[in-house]
Amino acid sequence: MTTKPYRVGLVLSGGGARGAYHVGVIKYLADMNIPIHAVAGASIGALNGAVVAAAPNLDTASKSLQEIWYSLADNSPIKINSTKTIEYIGKILLGQVAPLIAGTSDALSAVANLQTLLSENVGLGDKSPIHTLLDRYLDLEELQKGLPLYVSVYRSQGSLNDLFSAILASVNLINTRHSEFLHIQKLEQTQQRVAILASAAIPLLFKAEQIEVNETNYFYSDGGQGGVRNVQGNTPITPLLELANCTHIIVNHLSDGSLWDRNAFSKAFPNTTVLEIRPGRVIKRQGLVKDLIGFDDKNIQSWIEQGYEDTQRCCKSVVDALHIHEIVNQARKQRDEAIDELDNDNFHID
Repeated sequence: MTTKPYRVGLVLSGGGARGAYHVGVIKYLADMNIPIHAVAGASIGALNGAVVAAAPNLDTASKSLQEIWYSLADNSPIKINSTKTIEYIGKILLGQVAPLIAGTSDALSAVANLQTLLSENVGLGDKSPIHTLLDRYLDLEELQKGLPLYVSVYRSQGSLNDLFSAILASVNLINTRHSEFLHIQKLEQTQQRVAILASAAIPLLFKAEQIEVNETNYFYSDGGQGGVRNVQGNTPITPLLELANCTHIIVNHLSDGSLWDRNAFSKAFPNTTVLEIRPGRVIKRQGLVKDLIGFDDKNIQSWIEQGYEDTQRCCKSVVDALHIHEIVNQARKQRDEAIDELDNDNFHID
């Protein structure tokens, strides 16, 4: 006789500097001894998720994340390369705008030049701070042995193409293509770190990363860009439902009034319990762009505290239920072991 254990999955959505909110979420789960069996992350959620997946337990992950984020308050991981930025603007002005003004470029040439410009893989930011953080806090050997980690990535069509598509989708003029999900531990180890970085590669700020998928190389950028209308890429629950066999999934949102609808998954996966952690008060601090790249120490502390409070508010009843579930599972396990032992001793009642 066997019993089916519960498996808890954790979804960490993207949101730039708002990712500090995840620290509070993880701390509460660690304080309540809630086990996590699989993790899925988008963008900053992929970076935070990698730390969780590689850690020996949630308490260690919580302490590591707190250390990381307090260090980010002192040294932002996003630094714009001013030389690259000036060169890039100059290239646009000289290569695209000036010929049109001077009348030295015909319409076909202008369109061709624009297409080339849109499809270029450009990164105006400095990746070295993020690389330094990964070198210090992410052990790929431990990650390989750790919790299953899935990250969302978006197949890039060029930095400006990706950026403009995301902007148009955000005002509901179009919808972006769906993001893809990569199981980190199933990639070659040399590709694992690259895939995590790709998930957080904000268009134009960081270059898209080249990853081999099914023996074909593609360039991938920020996974939060996919399916903007229903937040498909930024809420990467799909692999936890389809691949990780989770019975309970905790979904964390980093936006006020996320359009993500769990009912779309409930019908397809009726035996999975989905719990959402939504901000109980406004999570926005300084506006979209500043919240995305502004790692302000006061805001980081505020988001960590809010993440803890919201998780406590949203999860208390489920935490109690999971504890009861665990007690029942342990009792059933002991019963099954006792019955198996009696069977092995050929015990029977006449």
